[in-house]
Amino acid sequence: MTHQYLDKKQIIRRKKITRNIIGFGIFFILAAIGGMSFFGGVFNFVGNPVWKVENGIKKGFNNVGYLFQTKSSLSKENQNLRDENIGISLSMIDYQILKKENEDLKETLGRLPKENDFILGNILTKPNHSPYDTLIIDIGNDFGVRVGDMVYANGNIPIGNVNKVYEKTSLVSLFSNPGQKTEGFINGVNASIELTGRGGGNFEMIIPMDLSIENGTAIYMPGSTSLVLAKTGEIISTPTDPFKKIILSSPVNIQSLKWVQVIKN
Repeated sequence: MTHQYLDKKQIIRRKKITRNIIGFGIFFILAAIGGMSFFGGVFNFVGNPVWKVENGIKKGFNNVGYLFQTKSSLSKENQNLRDENIGISLSMIDYQILKKENEDLKETLGRLPKENDFILGNILTKPNHSPYDTLIIDIGNDFGVRVGDMVYANGNIPIGNVNKVYEKTSLVSLFSNPGQKTEGFINGVNASIELTGRGGGNFEMIIPMDLSIENGTAIYMPGSTSLVLAKTGEIISTPTDPFKKIILSSPVNIQSLKWVQVIKN
């Protein structure tokens, strides 16, 4: 009985070995004839969705990086454009200023008498930054300016005289300088008068009570009816006083001037 039992166990073991050998044999045969392509297809079928998800994630990260990079580039480009616009705006402002100055200069030069030897001077400081009712201009000995030379505004309005001359600048004392005396005459009545500076482009004069004069009357330089020194304004008088005081003002606003013209004596 024991012998038969052992024979059965041996038979089972042999059958198992035989099945294994047959299985491995079939496996190698299939591998040799391309049967593994079936399993490759199964592997590809299972892995394909995973690969797609992985590629999608990679593309997502790449797109996010590109998005941040693009935003940074756009921000920098916008800043560059803003800087360029600011530069263009400033250039246009400078252009408009230079254009206006050029037009003003042409207009002034167009009024200058051709027979007079004028020297054009740029005003460096005005009464609000220089001693009271004086100007500093950018021409001096280098242009042949001399003390006493007459100074004009707009080519035909006398405003003062050169008081001091330096190498490249000059000090101009305006006729309206406080206390300064300037001769003039009233056209139409042939009356000579004396203007006294009050400062700030203003004058005063004392004339007889019986000398008739209206508000806005022009006072001229002696010997000329085209060079206006001042125009009359307020009239101050009392019945018992044989004289009356008249307040006058310069026909030009000194603060608005950019250039003056100096004529050599």
